Parts: sequence; structure tokens; C-alpha cells
Amino acid sequence: MSKKNRRYGRSEREQSTRAQAGSEHPAEEALESGRAPVPERPTPKKFNAPLWAGLVVVIAVVAVLGLNMFGSKDHLTVDSLNKPAVAALDGGSKVYPANSTLAFTENTKFGYLPAPTLSQLGDGTVVAADPKSAPKEMELKGDLSDLDRKSFLDQTIKPPRKNTAFGDPITWDQIVDEMGGATVLMPLIESPKVADPVLKKIAEADSADSTIVRTSNAKVAKAASDAEVAVMFTGDYSSTSPADLKKSGYSMVSVAPDAVSTWAESDLKVWATGVKDEKQLKKLTDAGIFGALSTNPYTIQPSDVKSN
Repeated sequence: MSKKNRRYGRSEREQSTRAQAGSEHPAEEALESGRAPVPERPTPKKFNAPLWAGLVVVIAVVAVLGLNMFGSKDHLTVDSLNKPAVAALDGGSKVYPANSTLAFTENTKFGYLPAPTLSQLGDGTVVAADPKSAPKEMELKGDLSDLDRKSFLDQTIKPPRKNTAFGDPITWDQIVDEMGGATVLMPLIESPKVADPVLKKIAEADSADSTIVRTSNAKVAKAASDAEVAVMFTGDYSSTSPADLKKSGYSMVSVAPDAVSTWAESDLKVWATGVKDEKQLKKLTDAGIFGALSTNPYTIQPSDVKSN
């Protein structure tokens, strides 16, 4: 017996018989050739290119739909605002505790733009609080500079109406983190020292296109404009001109209703202050205003959102 046959433990006759059983070739041919017949190759499967291309398209469509359904929340920008936009000064200080978490949350919920007054605490924290009125509203013994972040957040803010809830203070960082992108924020900044951390936070949150800085300070206006943030002039508009304001970096101006017709002819976006009611707002909108600022936005533009 050869080494090959010994290895497999089969005689040539057994190999021939097994080859005959598993192949269409007769056993005699296997013996004559001296080796087992080669099995027939299976027919290669065809590659269906159109089918695979279709599957790729379907997967791509599903991916796009998934991104649209489960992707990031809508990002509201200044350019996407519908006229007339209505901003709630200090969160609507005639309705809610001024510059409170409650006020800004309700502003965002009902479609009004939160317009906080920003100031700085003793430890450098930027907060939503008017340095003139906040000490009284919080019943402080001193002023805001006596507080740090923790002691500030431990305070409460008195409501403007009887039998309504007190409010909780909020920092600028919290406002941006919780509401940035869902609305357009309109902070009032009168100090370059306050502007620096405010603009830094805006840049970090990539919210430049969702912010309008209100100020009468030329240095603040320039810093905001350089950061590509829209800037509204809130100073004495009777002593300046649209051309001068544009040179200073302003793209918007806040004026009284009786000055709207004059300023509406300029390239600046005009915001009206002191609007009485919804009827006057409509007239001013027809006259060319971009928006309005109010301590009670509900009186000039009732919300379409219904509360529970």
C-alpha cells in the first residue's frame, strides 16, 4: 500500500467507489486518471448592482429622516425673526419678578424675547440683575458687588403683583445654557468690563446669530460688532444720526413711537419702546418697525400659546 493510501486508510478500490458515488464521472475514468475527479464548480452568483444602489439610497433617506426627527432643537436667529418681534424688558418686569428664571422661561415659552439687564457680582460672575433696582427687589442690605455667585443664587426676587410667586435669580451663563438657540437673547450691557465675559460666553455657545446686545456705550457696541453680534442703540437718539450709529457698529436703534417714522427711513432696524397696546403696535409695524420692547409684552402682542 502506498504512503498516500496508508495515510487515509483506504484502498484504491475504495477511493474509486467513493468518487463514483459523489461524482457524475464513472469509476473507470477515475482509475484511469489515477486521481479523484474534480467536482464541478458552482455557477457564480450575479452581483445585482441596481439592488445594492437602491438599498444605499434607502439607508441614506432613513438616516436623513432620523436626523430631522431626533436631531438638535431648532435654532432661532435674529434673521429668522418675524416682524414685529416683541422683547420682554427684564423678562417683563410688570408681570414677573424682574430678571428671574421664571420670567425668562415664560418669555421663551410664549414667544417673547428675553431682554435681561446684565451686571457683575463681586467675584466677577455676570448675572441678570439691574444694579439700581435689584437690591430693593431682593431686599439686600448692600448692593450686588457684595455678593458672589452662591449668595446671589440664594436670594429671591419680589414679584411686581400681589399674590404671585417670588422669583429665583439667574446668571448669564445659565440663561445661555438653558435658553440659547431656543430664542433670541437681548441683554442690556453698559460696561465694557461686563461685555467681555458676556461675549466670550456667546462665542463658546456659538450664539452670535441669536443675540442682540443693547447698549449706549460705544466701546461695548464696537466689541459686540467685532464679535459679529447685532447691536441696538439705547441712548439719546435725538443727538445722533443713523450714519454715526452705523459707523459705531450699531445695526439697530430703540426709539419712542413718535420718532418711528423718521428712523424707519434709515438702514437701521427700528425698535419701538413705550408701545401702548396691540392696535398701536400694528400701526407702528405698518410704519416700518422691526420690533418692540415692553415691560408687559402681553398687552401689545397677546400670545398664541395657551397656558394650562
